[in-house]
Amino acid sequence: MEEKSAKYGLIGTIIAAIIAGAIALYIHNDTKSEQQKIAEIEKKANKSKDTANLTISNVFMPEINTKIESSFFMKISNNSLNDAKNLNVKINFGEAEIVKCETQPINIFQENQNYDSSIISFDVQSINKKDKLYVYCLTSLPIFDSILITGSNLFQNEQYTYEQYKSKEDHINSRVPTFFKIIGGILFVIFAGYFTIVSITLFNRKLNL
Repeated sequence: MEEKSAKYGLIGTIIAAIIAGAIALYIHNDTKSEQQKIAEIEKKANKSKDTANLTISNVFMPEINTKIESSFFMKISNNSLNDAKNLNVKINFGEAEIVKCETQPINIFQENQNYDSSIISFDVQSINKKDKLYVYCLTSLPIFDSILITGSNLFQNEQYTYEQYKSKEDHINSRVPTFFKIIGGILFVIFAGYFTIVSITLFNRKLNL
């Protein structure tokens, strides 16, 4: 009886280890590609002594339109070893009307600022190396056309479009069922192998009888 308990305990430990390993491998592969992308950007940006490189990320909007204002959020990161200077950020919200905008850690917009068009354009003196600038807006619709950042010492202008945003969102949504399919497949193989071994063992015992 003790031998059976030890055997089942060992099998349970192996199954748990395989599942944990599969989850760790999935997360590792997902983050590895992002780290490689950042490393390539930093390598290119640091080729020139005075250039800086910015990236646009964490763009967020609600999936549906509501009666209240929609929120828009984005993060601008300086991934280089140099300060990004004399920047201009332009966001085209397309058909959406702008209600209010704010930047952090320093708010560039005035409290009662009027927005006459669907395009906002503001200047940023600098974003220090390894630093970030956050932009938050309230708009009439959860949509934008494009984001463009230019600067006097940028390695290249940074642009981000609505098509890129939708493509990334669709990719993120498709990864969740894929992950569970992988885990389900691993569990199926494990239990199929386990029950096959048990069936063969029982069959051999009957033959011995």
